[in-house]
Amino acid sequence: MKTRQYHTVTHIGVSDTVEYQNSIYQVLINYISGETDKTGYTPLFNRTILIDETGKRVTCHNYKLLRRLD
Repeated sequence: MKTRQYHTVTHIGVSDTVEYQNSIYQVLINYISGETDKTGYTPLFNRTILIDETGKRVTCHNYKLLRRLD
């Protein structure tokens, strides 16, 4: 399986399969600082909410630690 590092936070897509801290997750939500979502929420900093196959959620604050699995 091929892995790639994200170059910017905007390249992260919902449902992307990623490796983070030696575990495999899917991207659930990707908050980008300064961008307002449909509910009117504007985050102050970037963060990505990940979910594993058991439903456990993890927050990643540094997108450079994520590796996209192809």
